[in-house]
Amino acid sequence: MPTRSAEGAEDLVVRDLHEVIELGIDRGGHLLSEEEAEVVRRILALSGPAARLYARLTARVPEVFAVDGLGGAGIPEPLDAVAELVGSGLADHEVSWDQRADHCTVPRLAAACARLGLPTRGRRAALVERLRGREGWSDREWLRVLHRPLVRRLERLAFLRVHPDRSTLVVERLGHVRWPSYKLTDHGGLFKNRTALLAWEEVADGLDELDQAACLELLGGELLGPPGGLDLRRRVRSRAVELAREAERAGETADARRTYLALVEGGHVAPGTLAVRVARTLEAEGESTAALAHLERSREASDPVQRRAIGRAGRRIGRAVGTGWAPDPPLRRPRRRDLRLEVAPSEGPRPLWQVGGQASTVERAVVQVLAGVGRRALHAESRLWTTLFALLFAEAYFAPVPGMLPVRHLAGPLDVGTPAFRARRSEVVSAVLRGVEAGEAGARIRAADSRYRGLRLAGASWELASAENLVELADGIGPAGLIRVLERLLDQGWRSARGLPDLAILPGPRIQLAGAFPSWLPETVLFAEVKGPGDHIRDAQAVWHDRLLQAGVAVELWKVAAS
Repeated sequence: MPTRSAEGAEDLVVRDLHEVIELGIDRGGHLLSEEEAEVVRRILALSGPAARLYARLTARVPEVFAVDGLGGAGIPEPLDAVAELVGSGLADHEVSWDQRADHCTVPRLAAACARLGLPTRGRRAALVERLRGREGWSDREWLRVLHRPLVRRLERLAFLRVHPDRSTLVVERLGHVRWPSYKLTDHGGLFKNRTALLAWEEVADGLDELDQAACLELLGGELLGPPGGLDLRRRVRSRAVELAREAERAGETADARRTYLALVEGGHVAPGTLAVRVARTLEAEGESTAALAHLERSREASDPVQRRAIGRAGRRIGRAVGTGWAPDPPLRRPRRRDLRLEVAPSEGPRPLWQVGGQASTVERAVVQVLAGVGRRALHAESRLWTTLFALLFAEAYFAPVPGMLPVRHLAGPLDVGTPAFRARRSEVVSAVLRGVEAGEAGARIRAADSRYRGLRLAGASWELASAENLVELADGIGPAGLIRVLERLLDQGWRSARGLPDLAILPGPRIQLAGAFPSWLPETVLFAEVKGPGDHIRDAQAVWHDRLLQAGVAVELWKVAAS
């Protein structure tokens, strides 16, 4: 493999491409054909301007480019680089005239039309259409970048993402982030064989073309990929629900209901997730009593967030048919604190607030206000809790679970953030929870932070807080509150963290907050859900407030209004 150059910023794009290719080969090189492996060798053998040009062009969306426009890509002597790419079989000049028209600017399209004696006025689409099927309207030389699908495949394998973004390497480089070291575990590969990879790619690239039947068939099979970011199940589920909603809006309620019920009966979504949608299709067909019965059946198998939506629908339909709806037990509500701030000019839909001469969103404005009176607050939401999770379970991340650490350069096992994480490490996870319950959370967080800070650790946001701040928070939350949140994240995955409070206010001096009522702030840890005018508590937030309050965690609702 050629030595990576470090002569300047331009060579970094080559280094990034090489790193992507290396990671991709590491994770799926055995799935490449001999011809593809040869292409990879030719890409890695490139150097200088040709390597930079290929790295830049493969990171862009188009696959065809006008050669005279390549100088703007920061490539000296682009004609020589183009010639080298063509000679290496990594590009050619086979660009159809219709492709050229699709990638021309409006002035060049107008000039082309004038050259052929065609009208030159009109929108871009009209100009392109006039040139369809015509040739010889320009002397420009064009370049087609070859093997983009192969580079894309390696990017997906490298980043373990359906839609990879090479710019994440730039962010990593700027932050001096390092990868953790761990022992690889045995794995049959991210995909069983090349056939499985190609079938997965066909689905990933054709999601928008799937119909409801195809979505349900795929969800019942094994084509949707390995754990982690390459798993297509969530995307296919979302596509199925989207199509069913379109059918529902078009009045095809029976068709929509079949899809909703098939998703539930197949175990692809929880029963309560689509209960209201099924009820609405029955209502639309005049079956309000059946709709109410379906909601009642679904309520028992639903989580607290879903039960709130089901309850609203049940009360509404119950009133319509003259039947009562038994209410769920009420949730605990946080104490309300009103805060008045100066409004700042805003061009967008979300209001801004003026603090210290700076216009900020409502959450950031409250953080600034607190800082001005000597209290630090973290605008954390779910990131705080996944950071605490990552530090508490860091050792479990790298336990030798078969198939979960199959390749180098992972920030955590393939199943981290999912319910499967706990199932595969029950003994280690139980030991951590016992330690938290015994009041050891702070010591465990401090030890893990000293070992892992600066490494890429899934869930951890190092910029959020220092080790001492995290220890203060863990100690202030207390074992009961931590256990309540950790159990939820373990059982339901990290997505269940949605709805956790906006701000975590660190311990500090008891202070009086000007413009607030009540005005005195306690010395202890306090979580605040911040809402501006017209903003309301969502179901997930209300449920989390109840959970935290039941566990003895201090939570407040801060309502911000104009002073």
